[in-house]
Amino acid sequence: MCREERTMPCYRTCKGDKQEQHAGEVMSKYWEIWDLRILALYILVSQLYLHFFGRRRTKSKSAAIMIGSISLLYLLSDLLATTALGKLSKLAVNKKFPTNTTDISTMTTINTIKKTMGNATIGKEMLRVMWAPLILFYLGGPDTITVLNLQENQMWMKHLIGLFTQGFRTVYALIATWSFSRDKPWSIQGLISLLALFILIPGIIKYGERVWIIKSKNKHDGGFIQLHPNRVRVKDSRPNAKRVLLAYFCIQALVPHRQDYVCNKGRVRYVTTNFLKSARKDSYEAFKLMEIELGLIYDMLFSKVGTIFTIWGSILRFLSLSLIVSGLVVFLKSDRQPGLFWEGDDVITIILIAGAIFLEIAGIVVQLFSDWAVVWACSDRIKWATPLLFLHEVLFFKAQRWPEVMGQLSLLDFFTKYNPNACTRCLKTCLKTCLIKVKCLGAWEYVFGMDKELKGYKTQKVLVPNVKDVIISYLCEKYDPSQSEKVADDGMLPEVTRGEWTIKRYGLEQQLEGLQFDKKIVIWHIATEVFYRLDDGRDTTYRKAVKMLSNYMMYLLVECSTKFPFCNKYDKIEKDYGRLMELFIREELVPSGQVHHPLCCGCICLSNEGDTTPYIADEAHQLVLHMKTHARQKRWDILASIWAEMLCYAAWRCQVKYHIEELRHGGEFLTRVWLLQMHCDRTLRRSSSSLRSDLDNLARQTGGSCFSWSDPGTNSA
Repeated sequence: MCREERTMPCYRTCKGDKQEQHAGEVMSKYWEIWDLRILALYILVSQLYLHFFGRRRTKSKSAAIMIGSISLLYLLSDLLATTALGKLSKLAVNKKFPTNTTDISTMTTINTIKKTMGNATIGKEMLRVMWAPLILFYLGGPDTITVLNLQENQMWMKHLIGLFTQGFRTVYALIATWSFSRDKPWSIQGLISLLALFILIPGIIKYGERVWIIKSKNKHDGGFIQLHPNRVRVKDSRPNAKRVLLAYFCIQALVPHRQDYVCNKGRVRYVTTNFLKSARKDSYEAFKLMEIELGLIYDMLFSKVGTIFTIWGSILRFLSLSLIVSGLVVFLKSDRQPGLFWEGDDVITIILIAGAIFLEIAGIVVQLFSDWAVVWACSDRIKWATPLLFLHEVLFFKAQRWPEVMGQLSLLDFFTKYNPNACTRCLKTCLKTCLIKVKCLGAWEYVFGMDKELKGYKTQKVLVPNVKDVIISYLCEKYDPSQSEKVADDGMLPEVTRGEWTIKRYGLEQQLEGLQFDKKIVIWHIATEVFYRLDDGRDTTYRKAVKMLSNYMMYLLVECSTKFPFCNKYDKIEKDYGRLMELFIREELVPSGQVHHPLCCGCICLSNEGDTTPYIADEAHQLVLHMKTHARQKRWDILASIWAEMLCYAAWRCQVKYHIEELRHGGEFLTRVWLLQMHCDRTLRRSSSSLRSDLDNLARQTGGSCFSWSDPGTNSA
């Protein structure tokens, strides 16, 4: 018994080790079979997803789907492709047949291979030789997205190194698996090696095209089609084609996406003069032109759309597609006897080749349905493009290219809906008191500050039609030479004021002097909210448009302070809470310090200790009292003008890179206003954020009243 008791545990342990080892061997065997399949199919699926949704990110603000997923798939493709090419370079090829095997299935495979190919063998991984050039082809990327962000265009050398690195891996994989034999050149073994070599050419073309496009984007034309007005023919009955051509020539004249580009003065003045004339007649057409131009700029900076309309682009695309289609036809006609390769590899190979063909054809279709196709079709060299122009007129004349939504944030909605319970207020008060004692008040404000809760009340609303009319009316009136000379001083350039033009025009010189831009936004927003509530029951589309502009500026100030750093963000909501609540409820304020709202508990009072700065509500109250002296219609005209002016100032002060980067996220309405100003600026300045030296010189000329330089996040005087 003792001997059995000693030996049994050992016996069971050994038996268990053998079972675990057997299970591990099975899992390892299946993983060796499926790892390359999973990687190759993942790369194909990711490229298909990027093709369908790469450009959709211009029409959606969904961060999870349109931003996160695209970024993840884009970044993982290169990483997993490197892993896949490394595995493909280690395939078992050109090795001797095993002579001591007793496995019936292995002997059957060996006999079949000997009958068809001779003594050389490529093993059951035969078809995987063709996967390496196909993976290189997929790394070229779809036409709808070439780079993920704007900075990537400056790193074209990185992509060139990637081309050499991945291309070398692919060539090495083909050399390591080369099985072509002169004795039997048309055997399945030699045929697969030749097909892999032919597919390598489209792979190098596709990846090389990507590098060429990224390098070309450092130029103002982006390597795209160049068209002269004298070479254009378009009938008067094609309004969409005329609109696209006008947008194209405006981009050529202004080059808005290049802040360091020196424009031709004559062409710019011609564009601005004619644009102002047409904008006065129809604001819808003016904004539609901006949408088309933004789409063309996106194509030039983030995609390949428009490249096939150049000579080299069309030649390379035709050669690439022809070779891949020929490879698929030859492979389908080849003698693929069962047992030569792993079961399912032939299906995956066909899927990979068909996916490459689909991406090429889908890319051509996307380009033919783009605005660049209209530019190309209107050239004198194209005599058969009438059906293409007709198709664009039918499908895209009224198509929406960018989301017609605007971010909204209303302080009135926040004050009427924000009501934390007693437990939350007590907990925050105790926590804040403790953090004050340890001198960590900044940590409390960063995590639990009321400005964080204010962001939770933001929304996205469809544009009110009159919003565009308000902005166009302001720009046409202000940029009119006769009007600007009457209103503005000689040294004051009209396009960079923060409300001074409207204040001087309506005789409000004593109001809001010397205030920072962020405070101006809050004060005028409070006044707009008060008057909108006072005029309840007499609501009009015009007042809705003014209120929408007011809420949009608050949205930019609170939510998008990092994306568009044109001034400080508003983080004094806790200090102003009680007084603002009083103003919203009664429209009248008692002297400061005598009234506290019930919600203004101890946590807020603690933030005011030692703070002698005036309440924003008090300054807003003075503005409301002054504005009440005006008639109702004049009051709303002032508000409309002030919001249009401050919106234009914010758009002008924001750096160009922020506007261009935002095109990847659905495009901000502020970007359209910025581009709109580019078409009205007869002073030929690129932007107030172009170069610091220009700003300093301009600040000295104007006395520093409106142009004092501040880094993002600092005061904008």
